[in-house]
Amino acid sequence: MSDYAYMLRFTLHPGHFEEERLEELVRFCRQSRVDDVMFFIAPLNLNHISEREADEWLSAIRRAKHALAANGVTTSINPLNTLTHDSAGGVLPEGLDFRMMVDPYGNESAVTPCPLCPKWRAYIVDMYSRYAALQPYSLWIEDDFRFHNHGPLAWGGCFCEEHMRLFAREAGSDSIGREEFVRGLLAAGEPHEYRRIWLDSCRQTMVELANAIGRAVHRVSPETRIGLMTSHPAAHAAEGRDWHGILGAVDGDSRAIVRPHLPAYMETSGMSYAWEFNAVSRLTAALLPETTAMYPELENVPYTRFAKSEKFQRYQLETSLLLGSKGITLNVVDMVGNGVYPEEGAQRWLNEAKDFLNSVASLRLRSGRMRGVRVLVDERSSYSLQTDGRIEMEALYPSETFWAGLLSAYGIANAVSVDTPFESEIVAVSGQLLRGRSEAAIRELFAKHAVLLDGEAVDTLVGLGLGELCGIREAIWREAQTIERICNDRTYAGIKEGRMRPYLAVARYLDIRYDPGAAECFSRIVRPDGADLCPGMAIAGGKVFIMPYGQEGHYGLFNPIRRAVVHEAVENIAGAGGEPLRIASYAPHAAVYEYETDDGAVIAVANHSLDDIEGITLAGPVLANGDWVLYSRNEPLGNKQELLESDGTIALNARVPGLSMIVLHCRVRDSARK
Repeated sequence: MSDYAYMLRFTLHPGHFEEERLEELVRFCRQSRVDDVMFFIAPLNLNHISEREADEWLSAIRRAKHALAANGVTTSINPLNTLTHDSAGGVLPEGLDFRMMVDPYGNESAVTPCPLCPKWRAYIVDMYSRYAALQPYSLWIEDDFRFHNHGPLAWGGCFCEEHMRLFAREAGSDSIGREEFVRGLLAAGEPHEYRRIWLDSCRQTMVELANAIGRAVHRVSPETRIGLMTSHPAAHAAEGRDWHGILGAVDGDSRAIVRPHLPAYMETSGMSYAWEFNAVSRLTAALLPETTAMYPELENVPYTRFAKSEKFQRYQLETSLLLGSKGITLNVVDMVGNGVYPEEGAQRWLNEAKDFLNSVASLRLRSGRMRGVRVLVDERSSYSLQTDGRIEMEALYPSETFWAGLLSAYGIANAVSVDTPFESEIVAVSGQLLRGRSEAAIRELFAKHAVLLDGEAVDTLVGLGLGELCGIREAIWREAQTIERICNDRTYAGIKEGRMRPYLAVARYLDIRYDPGAAECFSRIVRPDGADLCPGMAIAGGKVFIMPYGQEGHYGLFNPIRRAVVHEAVENIAGAGGEPLRIASYAPHAAVYEYETDDGAVIAVANHSLDDIEGITLAGPVLANGDWVLYSRNEPLGNKQELLESDGTIALNARVPGLSMIVLHCRVRDSARK
């Protein structure tokens, strides 16, 4: 495998121009520098298949395996279905008598089984044993390995009669009605006992299933790596996913691998993609065991340049390196068995991109060794968050990545983390994360760290009776048309007495009442006619920065004045003894990512906008006695740099084209920093 492996998802349909398609595939792999081919099993059938059908696909894959091996390419297998993605109007095939999944409202799937069904469990274990007999490099579990998102069910399940009996036993009751259980599960206020029962059951079930599949595969092929595909981690949280437990269950002689979801099936703006990348991909990476090898998905629908431009796809590959990825799973050819479209020319840009990707991947970046503001997340937040009483499973979705999105757009280095931060680090908290911590732990967090809070985190803190930690007496959500105006006589972004209007994108604000002298305000929230309402952005107690808004309409918070305030605030609250933060000079949506490495440090600058950046200055710790190498599309193998370092800044004269990334590696000759 290359340092950055290309894993191509491919359909070799048995008997359909099979030899011709295989010849095209081998040629494409050679021209694109593909390392591995993930062969689909029955990709057009959103249903369970028979042993005979599986054997037909496996026979074709076996023939392909020999041809690929002769060209140094490994073979993997990608069955499309475990629980199934969607019923899609289908019915359960004859001879398969599975108990069906039932959603929170009593709707029963026609195809998706209940994960507790013993007949389905026996079936899926047998099918994975059959696939493993080919001894593939990797054998994948699709992202339908979940309770949620099994259309046309509403959200998913399972709330079948067997599950309801299980839930009743756990509750110490003879029986519980589905409606009663779901109402308790989603009840407003302090979580009902049914919430814990639901999450514990789901959590245990998926680990048990992973263990059964893992044992079946490794009995037949010990060296095969099981791959786990993922979807949105917030949705996984609502079913209690145990990331470490599942991956430990499918580990064998070779560790399991993961395909984190990259959040764009069709092209979107880089700005929008970056926000979702922080909320989905970076969050997933933070939740995984640190040693897990990641191969994110380059998913395209409908699989050609009609879905995404070459430039956007290349941007996705480059920024996937920020996760510490070892490669990518490529959906650049469609699933219907047409093979490689000759007019697409994907092999050209894949070949061109490979050297840069290999060079950066060889630096061994790890998500767990990122530096910057530490954005705290917790995989168990769905256990403790309070709902608003809506009878919707989405009410259990945590929202804890707000600061990762905002700080990245503002050019401030940050790290999404489940770990306890070091004492000198600034931490950022959003959503209801604090509900999952004891009072003692919360007090310790505020005692030892400078903290960033969004409005929902402040509301949570006050609801826990701990507003005193920020000198807050009261906080009430209100909604009105507002303007936020600078009130401290400072000039920000070159504007005196600057004003910011969210253009109705942020109508909700948190009316915070501080104790006298407890907060230093940067801004006030006022009505359009100038009538004063309440404090805006503020630093409480000298080290807690507060942004008094919710997370809806976050684009309304992007503003040059707000960016300048946030820069000043994080520098002010960093405090004595802590290292200065890595912060970029003005370049909207140019995100900075910093990593510790075994031999020094790496700084990546990802330009998530369409505008080219002609030089950028990076404030932050200056590495002494270091040799700098710059990697970029134009310098894929690296080029030594003499960087101008002075007054805690690095002047970087490199050009960063729109939708691209550059990487600086500093190999430190000794460990000293100044």
